[in-house]
Amino acid sequence: MKSAILFLVFFFFIFSSCGKENNEEDNSTINIFISSPTMNSSVQDTIDIHCDIDNKNDVLKIELWIDGDSTGIIDYDAPFILQWDTHNYSNGSHTLFVRLYDHSGNIVDTDYVILNVNNFLVFQSTFGSEDINEVGYSVVQNSDSNLVILGSIDNDIMLIETDRYGTVQWNQSYGGSQLDQAYHLQQTSDGGYIISGSTESFGFGESDIRLTKTDPNGLIEWNTYLGSSHNEYGGQVLSTTDGGYILIGNRDFHGDGNSDIWLIKTNSQGDTLWTQTYGGVGYEYGADIILAEDGGYFLLGSTTSYGNGDSDIWLIKTDLNGNHEWDHSYGDGSNDYGESILQTYDGGLMIQFIIQSFGSGNTAVGLLRINTIGEKIWSKAFGGTYAKGGNTLQQLDLNNYIFACSVFNHGDNAYDAWMIKIDDNGEIIWDRTFGSGGDDKGLSVLQTLDNGFVIIGSTNNFGYGDSNSSDLWLIKTNPQGYTKDLSN
Repeated sequence: MKSAILFLVFFFFIFSSCGKENNEEDNSTINIFISSPTMNSSVQDTIDIHCDIDNKNDVLKIELWIDGDSTGIIDYDAPFILQWDTHNYSNGSHTLFVRLYDHSGNIVDTDYVILNVNNFLVFQSTFGSEDINEVGYSVVQNSDSNLVILGSIDNDIMLIETDRYGTVQWNQSYGGSQLDQAYHLQQTSDGGYIISGSTESFGFGESDIRLTKTDPNGLIEWNTYLGSSHNEYGGQVLSTTDGGYILIGNRDFHGDGNSDIWLIKTNSQGDTLWTQTYGGVGYEYGADIILAEDGGYFLLGSTTSYGNGDSDIWLIKTDLNGNHEWDHSYGDGSNDYGESILQTYDGGLMIQFIIQSFGSGNTAVGLLRINTIGEKIWSKAFGGTYAKGGNTLQQLDLNNYIFACSVFNHGDNAYDAWMIKIDDNGEIIWDRTFGSGGDDKGLSVLQTLDNGFVIIGSTNNFGYGDSNSSDLWLIKTNPQGYTKDLSN
């Protein structure tokens, strides 16, 4: 009898202990689900992965796993949202789950979710109408991946927004009865745009600088005209930290054709605060401006007053108020025109310029690398090319650059768009040409958020383009510069 009682007590103890362990394990288990994005969604750029958790207080952290590997992307606090940059993954299907760690040392995984990454879009699009000339000169990309393109439609300025697939969202045109043109575009802090160019329709006579501010949909908020009764032209414009703008251009004070570089500082409404001029007895032209590390400016253009004769590249360093600090000219006997400038990783500068020799039809695109005090490191020329646009040169990383121009195709007796990737020594890493038959021109290039590239220009071959008129041409490539045939 005693043995039977001891057996029952032992059995009851074991049964009670098992039940307690099971109950404690059930109480410590946390359920986690991926609520967004859903199974088989198509995703691009950076996405938020939302998780539903039924006991957030017990969560130590959650971690994103993709294709069986941890990404190292972790969140420690509610509402527990993981941000995944899809640019680091190839296009196609990827399997992911979220792993939860609680304070008791338990690990719980969500169900698998399959997502389709759709980055690195490649396409070509044209925008235009029959018997009308459309050209693209400059492009910016918004944070939502939409593209905003500055160009021209016959004698007017044109601004177009497309989605990331090249489909037009809106378009605006600006102009009067005469020629209005603009090559330079920048997005402003309020999501709108500042446009710099010139006008013969408005202002003070002949050609005047035109500065236009728009809202995010391209609707004009204000116009400012700067000039005299002679010819003035606007180059690059930049936003300044005080909410105003700094603009480079050129001004013919005396009507004799010998213009000076003109630097203009405005407030947020385009009202002039101060101006500076730079030049001699010859012709000076202002094209581009960038902010220097000390708060001053680098001005780029060309001069016939100084240098080695004919037209030379002219680089001017100023302080914050445009006061001259130093300048250098660069040229080798041909006509050289500075067009685009950027500051390199080491504090030096890269300059894109036009070389013209033996007449106006014989041009080449040049690149000039200089150090922090303006001394030449190297110079390269790419023969048989033509360049003109708002942003034709861009630094990709510490050692690589991309630029666009147009190269003459002797077989077709016409220009093709040309995109070139170079290293820090000016050596070509790869290059791609785009075109067929008649003239196709590349006038601007931009690295996109998916690490591909957009080229803007004009085509006489595709869309409504023909021998008499061009369409605006948009080319989207992958990171290696390859795109899809327009006929596909």
